[in-house]
Amino acid sequence: MSQQPSYSISVRCISSLALALGTACFFAPERAQALATWIGSWDYVVRHDQEGRPQAAFARLRGDNEALLWLTCARSSADNDAPDTVSLSATVSQKGFLGRSAPRGRSTVYWFDDGSPELSYWVYRDKAGQMSSTEQVSRFLDKLKGSQTLVIELSDYRYEARRSEFQFDPADTKAVAERFRQDCRDIAGLAKAESPLIR
Repeated sequence: MSQQPSYSISVRCISSLALALGTACFFAPERAQALATWIGSWDYVVRHDQEGRPQAAFARLRGDNEALLWLTCARSSADNDAPDTVSLSATVSQKGFLGRSAPRGRSTVYWFDDGSPELSYWVYRDKAGQMSSTEQVSRFLDKLKGSQTLVIELSDYRYEARRSEFQFDPADTKAVAERFRQDCRDIAGLAKAESPLIR
């Protein structure tokens, strides 16, 4: 595992990345900071709130044809009276327009290595498809940790398959998955939320 030095970056930089995935709502506080690191070919960012507590963790990997795989765990609150909530998602973005799906999502096929194809419903927003069921993301993360490849077939608004492939370095991916799981435990603990990642 190769790791480059960590450094602080502004929330504006992180927000510009997140806008493409519709996660900009996590970056409202102006004084929040994020700590970015690299774990092999993965980009990894932990965002902190104004009190310095972890608020969101993001892992990103580049695939073929400008595709990006994102893992996101974030704590947010609706208002001052409501308890914080934690959201967990896996997202794949592509350069082509995919359209928008119904709230239930659009059926999406993916598989790791030479394993059997799996079908689940992903929510589509323009150029990205997102698996947002916490249980599904947790299982996805478990499989990701021991894999070398991921093939995913997002479908566009005409229901034509748009295939992307990701290559993993097993040691780097295991380190990313374990760190992401731990950061998500910390984030969920601050929100006093139950999470399948807390095991």
